[in-house]
Amino acid sequence: LDESTNRRTRARARRGSRARHRAKRRNARAMASARGASGMPREVDWERLDKRKFFITGVGVFSGVTMALYPLSVIKTRQMVSAHATQARMTDIAREVMRERGVRGFYRGFGTIVVGAIPIRVVYLSTLEAVKAYTNAVFDAWDVPVMYRGAADAAGGATASLVSQALAVPVDVISTRQMVQGMRRGGAVGAEDAVFVGYRNGFDAVRTIVAKEGVRGLYRGFGVSVATLVPGSALWWGFYGTYKRALWQVAPEDWRDEATTSDAKVIAVQAASGVCAGMSSGFLTTPLDVVKTRLQVLSGQPGGETNNLSSTVSTIYREHGALGFFRGVRPRMVSVSIWGTVMVNVYEITKRMAIKE
Repeated sequence: LDESTNRRTRARARRGSRARHRAKRRNARAMASARGASGMPREVDWERLDKRKFFITGVGVFSGVTMALYPLSVIKTRQMVSAHATQARMTDIAREVMRERGVRGFYRGFGTIVVGAIPIRVVYLSTLEAVKAYTNAVFDAWDVPVMYRGAADAAGGATASLVSQALAVPVDVISTRQMVQGMRRGGAVGAEDAVFVGYRNGFDAVRTIVAKEGVRGLYRGFGVSVATLVPGSALWWGFYGTYKRALWQVAPEDWRDEATTSDAKVIAVQAASGVCAGMSSGFLTTPLDVVKTRLQVLSGQPGGETNNLSSTVSTIYREHGALGFFRGVRPRMVSVSIWGTVMVNVYEITKRMAIKE
């Protein structure tokens, strides 16, 4: 009888222990939902957004940010396509563009980017948020530790980039060719037979490319773009989410408490995370970006129709060696870091402005 009583007592103790453990996990999830994972301020998830307000506000704000940072893209692109044995410095390229074209030279192809970016951003942002929300829900169900939640951001970034490439690649092809219009591969404007040809505007570019290269011409470098931008987006969002969680973990307690923190502190953490994410992802993906940019630009020049991935890689290595794959790495890291930092802060602020009433 005593042994039977002891067994029942131990069984009740085990059930009680399991019940307390489940309650503890439920409380932890509730606290994470209320204060945000890892004690950081709660994020605005997809379900809490007023989608119409989010997209209207986001398109306008991101277009403004693109306009401010576009000159860096022009400089980076010119560095990448130049065949000059010595890579020109950023300041030299900027002076050349200003001398030959004035301020307008820094915005060649900008109209194409702005018009094309509207549907691209709608697709990208909606996919990003939906995938992040779904992945985080799966992680909640499996009790995935907070520090591994950067994988949800990476999954959202990769999927959003992959889905949006059908719209983004034609815009990228046209804008990169416009950026180097009138430039010699050696880096100066001069002899006509050495000058990169261009287009009057975006519409003329579409007509010319389709007439000369077919619809496939608008998707030059599609495979390389996917291989560059999909992992690039995954890396950026993955790094950003991981750096952000790591910084919040070492931040003072009053920073992590949503009741006592301030917008300035939140923005500071987001900005630091964006810089670190941009530097890391920008460096790692530069070689693929160099190949993609040269393939898209050179294939549109006279005699360039036969350019493909292998020939472009071979040419870069023959002309510049292994370092040729890192041409433009500095402006690219700067551009990705600044763009990412500004973008993510604008993105987070826009989400807070678009919370459902």
